[in-house]
Amino acid sequence: MVRARLSSALIACVRPFGYLAFVVALAALSLAARMLGEEHALGYFAARLSDSIGRYPEVTRRGIQMAWLTWALLLALAVSPWDPIASRWDEVALLAIGVAVVWRRYHARRPAER
Repeated sequence: MVRARLSSALIACVRPFGYLAFVVALAALSLAARMLGEEHALGYFAARLSDSIGRYPEVTRRGIQMAWLTWALLLALAVSPWDPIASRWDEVALLAIGVAVVWRRYHARRPAER
């Protein structure tokens, strides 16, 4: 009984990191596809795999939500008085990342629209 509760508590604490790792892996897959290009076999495969995973938002939704929550917590820490970095560049970097992601989400054309 105690072991089951401890196990479920451990899973609840570790699961968000799994979601974040999944989002980072998807971003790395997409970046590899862009950097290698369609003519390279690995780039072609990475692009197809990234596109096929991206077609199922129910698969990526929890990871994306966890990534935005992490971003918001880091931004809140950066603007708080307990900011471990004394400069304002951490806030600028976090805001730039957020704007870039939102810009790409709403203004990037899909391959079918080109």
